Amino acid sequence: MNPDAPSLKRGEALLRHGTGSDAVLPAEPVPTAQELGALAGFGQTWTSCSARASVYLFDSYGDATTADARLRKQVPEGKHGAVTVNGDWLIWATADATDEAGRDVIERVVSAFAGEE
Repeated sequence: MNPDAPSLKRGEALLRHGTGSDAVLPAEPVPTAQELGALAGFGQTWTSCSARASVYLFDSYGDATTADARLRKQVPEGKHGAVTVNGDWLIWATADATDEAGRDVIERVVSAFAGEE
């Protein structure tokens, strides 16, 4: 699968669904799409808290779930992390462990991305 415009728009829509009216800024995905073995990736940060989300497009659901398992083991010290897969898309979100608002944001965004809104 090539990361063409319609494919990327689906990932953007999944993230936007959970973001709602929150003020956000575009950001590079962390880790990079290349480091994770994804076809493409993008990210955003929230202006009101420490939340950060990175969204990745993979070649298959299997590749996305492999990356999911890897990220679950790599939550940085002092951070709270959440990850989920939706088809060949994966979202990885983090916030400072002491930032309650940030933790709430990432749980909401990841839940909506998974279709659990």
